[in-house]
Amino acid sequence: MYETDRQETLNRRDLLVDRLISIELFGQAHTFKTKGEVSEVQEVADYVAGQVEKAGAAAEAPSKLDTLILAALNIANEYFEIRRSRQELITDIDQRCKILVEHIDNNV
Repeated sequence: MYETDRQETLNRRDLLVDRLISIELFGQAHTFKTKGEVSEVQEVADYVAGQVEKAGAAAEAPSKLDTLILAALNIANEYFEIRRSRQELITDIDQRCKILVEHIDNNV
């Protein structure tokens, strides 16, 4: 029991420790502190870097600012598409549940 409690305490303490995450944009490394899970935060940083690279490749001689704005707009667009799809799924599930409940009520 003591070992489990000790491990839980260590795990909680690890969550509070700042960790460094790096992202490379335009050939320059940027390092940030995070309290989040390193692998998850690194995945987000890598995703952003990939979107910036993709946005830079899509335009002819874009400025850094234009590239960052285009990447941010693309990420925001993806977010809103996913949010819209999620809401449609929730609405569909809700409607199906109502139909099932009606069917069960009518046949019980």
